[in-house]
Amino acid sequence: MRRLHPQSPPVSRLTEVPAGLLETVTWSERKADLYAVDQYFREAVWTFGDITERMLGIALCMLKSEATAGRRLRPALRILREAGFHPVDAVRFRHDRMTIREVWRYQFNIASRERIEAMDVILPSTETVALVLRDEQWRPGAVPAAVRLNALKGPADPAQRKPEHLRHQLGVVSGLFNFTHISDEPADVLRELAVICDEPRRELVRRRILDDHDARPDALGIFQELEDRNPEHDFDLEASWRRLAAPDGPLAAEGGRRPGLREMLDLTHRTCLDDPHRWDLLTVVTHLLTAMNVEGVTPTVPNVTRDWQPRRLDGVAS
Repeated sequence: MRRLHPQSPPVSRLTEVPAGLLETVTWSERKADLYAVDQYFREAVWTFGDITERMLGIALCMLKSEATAGRRLRPALRILREAGFHPVDAVRFRHDRMTIREVWRYQFNIASRERIEAMDVILPSTETVALVLRDEQWRPGAVPAAVRLNALKGPADPAQRKPEHLRHQLGVVSGLFNFTHISDEPADVLRELAVICDEPRRELVRRRILDDHDARPDALGIFQELEDRNPEHDFDLEASWRRLAAPDGPLAAEGGRRPGLREMLDLTHRTCLDDPHRWDLLTVVTHLLTAMNVEGVTPTVPNVTRDWQPRRLDGVAS
């Protein structure tokens, strides 16, 4: 195919993001080209660009709304610490339509309409806690902290998980009730920090990273506040159906009929965040959702594996 502008410079020349920095934080040339002109990544570089080497030892783990409802916050922190990840900051925020689309901007092209709708009702249900983690095992030249943590997370397929995997230890309920989001590699740690943090909050993250701040008391305090405000939920599918069909439930008038996914999504959209039946509705939605992805479509950027390797400056994979 003929290019309309054959003399156009490479993407990296169209931005102030140094090509050498991109080479350090991602193994994917495709991602490097996209992130070079991604506004969130640019802002992250303004904050963290001069401490890139330090950031290679930093991972990011977001404990999502269902982690609060399912009381997985403290277990997740314990598992991470046992694996050598020490929290240096805890960023508390509530997802909305925009943050959901920006965090998963380069993966949403494969997501089905129903999966996106489900995420829109699940993630804002409570606040998310983003743990900024220092990898105590990381040394210069080693696999980046984000990649090690991503491998520790374990595969999406339950049959392939091992006892040491985070997903196995937390007891993932379903494809959407998996309690955590973990940034793939250093480029994603940088970018996602800029999605969830404005400049003053990013500067605080930077100071706490450089000071090796102990954020465990901060995290535990946030966990307690969230659990005090949000009742525990059991994620039991049949129990959820029964509670929804009870005389005071939103399905009481259905006479035992169990609506399908479309009706349940519409009902959830109409439910306020503090409705006592919200997590029952969300539990049913996650079990009714079977088509997570659009068949035959691949992500805009590839997923990272434990085989991560930094690219040479000439752009040839090492």
